[in-house]
Amino acid sequence: MKLCLFGDAQSVHLRRIAAGLARRAARVHVVTHKPADIPGVSVERFCVPRPGLMHPRRWRVRWANYLKGFLRRFDVVHVHFLQDWGFRPEIVETGCFAATPWGSDIVPPPGEGTPTPELTAVRVAMLRRANLVTAWGPRFAATVSAVAGIPARDIALLPLGVDLSLFHAAAHPAEPRSGGPRIGFFKGFRETYGAAYLVRAIPRVLESYPAARFELIGDGPQLTECRALAEQLSVQPSIQWVPRQRHEDLPRHLAGWDVSVVPSVCESFGAAALESSAMGVPVVASHVGGLPDTVRDGETGLLVPPADSDRLADAIATLLRDDELRRRMSIAGREFVARNYEWGGILDRWVDVYEAAINRAAGRNQRRHRMAPSPR
Repeated sequence: MKLCLFGDAQSVHLRRIAAGLARRAARVHVVTHKPADIPGVSVERFCVPRPGLMHPRRWRVRWANYLKGFLRRFDVVHVHFLQDWGFRPEIVETGCFAATPWGSDIVPPPGEGTPTPELTAVRVAMLRRANLVTAWGPRFAATVSAVAGIPARDIALLPLGVDLSLFHAAAHPAEPRSGGPRIGFFKGFRETYGAAYLVRAIPRVLESYPAARFELIGDGPQLTECRALAEQLSVQPSIQWVPRQRHEDLPRHLAGWDVSVVPSVCESFGAAALESSAMGVPVVASHVGGLPDTVRDGETGLLVPPADSDRLADAIATLLRDDELRRRMSIAGREFVARNYEWGGILDRWVDVYEAAINRAAGRNQRRHRMAPSPR
């Protein structure tokens, strides 16, 4: 199977998908504006050819031919994140075209602006014309369905799985420690991830657990604001600010946590919650977007209203005071991920869904040829 993925080659999630599919004997090629090496995968910078003997002078024709070339050479061309690459309806009909919204391309995050009506129309057209539309989970699929006006039953559920050999507590034993409980966060510092609400929750947690320590991992535009807020609230001594970490280094941090916090105000899925559960760390998360698909309230963690620091603090304190509840959630979380989100099984589903989409596209093309008027 020959697959061409359009997306950000520096994204950890796209890298995992591409490399995983390549290990399943697929030929995988990534077209991107942000090139990076991906094991077993060829990567090409998106670049419409310049005019020349082999290419017409008209810009739009050259662009269309460039995209059609991928659709002709590969069994599936799959756009990850609905950036406007130029895949207009007349172009996608050239081959088998797949589309996966990632979240902010469908639901604009707070503080990051909204797409123009023209870009929204392009994104909707891609979804409606695609031979395959996928979504991370059922709640996000319902959102995609409402935005694009396509039946939710026609959207394939292909979540981001977890590598259980990497996110495994036994493989990353926690270092001996003294002091109080540890609460962690690794979503990064953007408004949509709600880090400021966690910082505002810290004084309330410290009232009951003055020895608690918070490890906040990542970078982003709100980092400076969150640091200033911590100083203002006099909780700076209780926080360890950790730079953004490589994906493969995250389990080493999670191994030392008692609770993982995902306080997002907008979230299409919740991979961070699953990775925490796989490590046996109970999760406190916002009841928003796709997070209820990845956190079982009362079973693998606790869900609270978004943007509510008091409720966030109370949920963290609830877990800290109940060792037995955390132990049950630790076991249930690992089992939940193994049962539903094991990465190898998810990749097998990707391959099956691709094969079905290829067959549908072939059938569609055959019907189109039969319906085309005969030349005179």
